[in-house]
Amino acid sequence: MVDYKCSKCGADLPADSKFCLSCGTKVAKETRPEHEPVHQVFQFLFSKNLIIAAILFGLLLIWIGVIVLTFSSDYTGIRVAQVLNSLGFFATGAFLIGGGIVNDTMDRFVRLGMIVIGVYMITSVLALTSLISSIPWT
Repeated sequence: MVDYKCSKCGADLPADSKFCLSCGTKVAKETRPEHEPVHQVFQFLFSKNLIIAAILFGLLLIWIGVIVLTFSSDYTGIRVAQVLNSLGFFATGAFLIGGGIVNDTMDRFVRLGMIVIGVYMITSVLALTSLISSIPWT
């Protein structure tokens, strides 16, 4: 069974060979382990395109929440706007954190920035939610 070629002479090599049978060069095979199926699912879930789509969806929810808050005059409208804004911030933050953790092909500083911004978004919406909940609406 021929799977590899020698990097020096180009001869076909068996899959289990450690040296080239033609020239004797040591075979350098890639030793990178295959990813687990769970890791592949996370790689697909937090791919760059889905991260961008989730961020845009989160921004759309935030924008709709701001529109609802602008034109609402009662407590129900304010609560709906709060829920929409919270969902938008959570969706955006969660995908930024997940993408920063899973995407090992990106620059490490970009990944760190994604994680920091995602954590900031989630903690800020939690603080804002507790602040809004403490206001007596009468």
